[in-house]
Amino acid sequence: MLRSKLAPRGSLGPTAMLSSMALVEVASGATQQYLPPILPALGAQVGITTAQQNWIVVVQMAGCAVLTPVLSRLGDGFGYRRVLRVSIGMVVLGSLLMALRPTLGFLTIGALLQGGVVGFMPLMIGILRHQLGDAASRRGIGVLVGALLLAVGCAGIASGAVGAHDARSGLWIGVGAGVLGAAAGFLLPDAAAPPAAARSFDLRGFLLLTAGLVGVVLALAQGAAWGWTSAATLGCGLLGIAGLAGWWALELRVVRPLVDVRMFRNPRVAVLSVVTFCVAAATIGSIAFNATFLGASPHDVGYGTGLRAGAIGWALLPMTLSSVLTSALSPALLRACGERATVAAAGVATLIGFGGLVAVHDSLAAYLVASLFIGAALGLFESVTRTLTVEAVAKEETASAAGINELVLSLGAAVGAAVLGAALGAHTAADGRVGLGGYTTGWALCAVAGLAAAAVALRLRPATAAPPAGPEARPATPTHSAHPAKEH
Repeated sequence: MLRSKLAPRGSLGPTAMLSSMALVEVASGATQQYLPPILPALGAQVGITTAQQNWIVVVQMAGCAVLTPVLSRLGDGFGYRRVLRVSIGMVVLGSLLMALRPTLGFLTIGALLQGGVVGFMPLMIGILRHQLGDAASRRGIGVLVGALLLAVGCAGIASGAVGAHDARSGLWIGVGAGVLGAAAGFLLPDAAAPPAAARSFDLRGFLLLTAGLVGVVLALAQGAAWGWTSAATLGCGLLGIAGLAGWWALELRVVRPLVDVRMFRNPRVAVLSVVTFCVAAATIGSIAFNATFLGASPHDVGYGTGLRAGAIGWALLPMTLSSVLTSALSPALLRACGERATVAAAGVATLIGFGGLVAVHDSLAAYLVASLFIGAALGLFESVTRTLTVEAVAKEETASAAGINELVLSLGAAVGAAVLGAALGAHTAADGRVGLGGYTTGWALCAVAGLAAAAVALRLRPATAAPPAGPEARPATPTHSAHPAKEH
């Protein structure tokens, strides 16, 4: 009897459904991480310069930023499973193009198509919440985040090992990951059919958001190369800001916007978004930053650990394992400690981890201890803010709310990486060597971001009702002061 009440409406039981979703997230993590370790060697093989390699990464970042709200909105309007399969198909096609034709043009197109990976999490959260309800989706989101983070850690090691022998062979890791995601995604059930009225698409909002995000991401990603005060950087930045301002004003006027910015009127969504931005800027934005510190030679520059590329992947693994553990424990922490304390803990762990690096950074052991706290913050915020954000809205807006969280996360990571890059640039000598002050300044900024996240988390208001326990229950809190359809 109990199983019949919990079983989803699809052909899979809860355990099998969650296992399939976890495999899709494994494919997501592998897709996001396999390319960076092999790009330098691939560039040497096929004649792609460092600047062109950076351009491929920039295109992928821009694609992710643009596609996050688009795929989420389409999922709410046309069905989560249908759009998820389209997203997986984009990733498979992009990975295949890159593996078959590793030229600059095809690598750029492939990286853009791989941006479809950002739809995996919000669309599956939509299925999960509709099939099992809020209480079970809390546990499920923790499992999905854990699978994602573990795959990210392992993919970097595997890609580096394969790419050390032949970088072109390493490109097929993305194809294998895409096929795995397609096979697992095919098994997933669907959620409730969305109403026909939800299928309208805000084209003007899409164009403005695309222009705004591309402008901002390009300015942040290329600022160090172009010069932060150059015409290109300032032009892209100002055009991006103008586009985002126009998009925000438009979204407040339309009945069914691409991204429902009215959700930020919900105090819970607003607080969780600020925490997501701050902790993502520190934890995700610092991954490459920390890797360069690990690779620095104490003999040459007076700091670092002198690890080679393969060893750096292993040195990052404890952080990954810590993040997997805290993401898995997040439902229990929410029950035992409460929402406010659990969300604040992500900021506190960020503060401790990066503050510890500022104080002690002269050994690999010190870095590994600090990385455990950074990983704990990463796992907590990735799981908890996603969970609480989607619980703050109506079920038919689940993917849109999850998409907002993903969008804020992506922007936080991009801003964090740019700020840390600027810190290194400010401490670079004429001979190109970076002083230790660049790293300590960057870590201090990350610690401040953690402190800010913890302070903002204290303003998180409790839900007006206990989270529903079943698939037919109503959401715990209202979406916002008024639904768009009722405002106009």
